[in-house]
Amino acid sequence: MLTYMSIGGVVVLAAVAAYTDVRCGKIFNAVTVPFALLGLVLHTIGGGWEGFLLSAGGIGVGFGLWLVSSFLGRVLGGGDIKLLMAFGALQGPGFLLWALAYGAVVGGVIAVVVALRRGMLGASFRSLGTALYLRAAMSTPMEISDGAGEIRLPYAIALGAGALLALALHVPW
Repeated sequence: MLTYMSIGGVVVLAAVAAYTDVRCGKIFNAVTVPFALLGLVLHTIGGGWEGFLLSAGGIGVGFGLWLVSSFLGRVLGGGDIKLLMAFGALQGPGFLLWALAYGAVVGGVIAVVVALRRGMLGASFRSLGTALYLRAAMSTPMEISDGAGEIRLPYAIALGAGALLALALHVPW
C-alpha cells in the first residue's frame, strides 16, 4: 500500500510541477516540499530507519546534483533540483538518477523539436559549442543563447516524463 502511495506521489508531483512550470514559469516549494516530506514519512513507516535513510539518500543525491549544477554554471534551475529531490525522497536515489537520465533525453528531444520548428537549430549548436569551449578553456559560466532571443523550456515537463518512464521501467509494481 505504501509503495503505491509513493508511486502515486510521483505521478501527482510530476503533473503538478509540469503545470506550474508551464503556467507560472516556476516549480514552487509549496509543491515540492510536501512531497519530499511525504516520501520521508512513507519510507519511515514502511521501512523504519532503513526506509528513512533511503528517502534521505534520495534528497542527498538531489542536493549533490545541485552542487554539481552550480559548479557547471547552473545547468538545472533550483525548482528542477527540488523536484528531483522530491522524486528521490519518494522513490530513492537510484530512481532519481533514472528520472534525471530519462528526463535529459526527453528534454533534448523537446529542445531539438522546438529549435527545428523555429529554424534555430544551427544557431543553437554554434552557441552551445561556443559556451562549452568558453566553459572548458576559460571557466566562464555557460550562457547558451541563439542571439535572437531566449526560449524558455519548462524543464519540469521533461523531468516529469523522465520520472514516469523511470516508474514504468524500473519500479516493481
